[in-house]
Amino acid sequence: MVNHKEGDQLVRKTLDVIRHHEAELHGGCVACHVIFSIKEKSGRSEQDAADLLSEILTRDHGLNSEFIEVVEQIHMKERGLGGAFPTRERESKDSYLEAYFSNVLDELTSDLTFSSHDVILRKLLLSYLSLYLAQTIGVDYHAATEELYYLLRKDEGKNSKIAHLIAKFEEKIRKTDDIS
Repeated sequence: MVNHKEGDQLVRKTLDVIRHHEAELHGGCVACHVIFSIKEKSGRSEQDAADLLSEILTRDHGLNSEFIEVVEQIHMKERGLGGAFPTRERESKDSYLEAYFSNVLDELTSDLTFSSHDVILRKLLLSYLSLYLAQTIGVDYHAATEELYYLLRKDEGKNSKIAHLIAKFEEKIRKTDDIS
């Protein structure tokens, strides 16, 4: 099992390999590649590897900055991911949209079964924030999500603001239920 120090070294090494194009991402995500590298080297589950990555990046602001720089290099600068969808044929666009629409509904249905309401509210709020960032800064959703996570790891106050907003949502829902 990889400890935090070994995990930190693994993240740094993996980012360096990605940055220098010594790893084939096959069009995949930088963050996912780092998570799967941790998973493979540590024997952890994917979720535990993702949690370890988040802990490492939250603790080390310099590494967090390096991480987001590599994400931006690959996703935004080199791949220019935001512009690929408009160039597809309509049939391809429709197929893509239908598949991902179904995936989102399936995921939310699963969340309703296995997660608490506050986790679901946080997930929906973070998704909205990622979407807004993607639209306003002109990047793909995945890159915008990584930018958002970078910001949340960098400034704990942002997480407090999100928790406060969720509490206000819950209060409003309770008041609506009381009226009914």
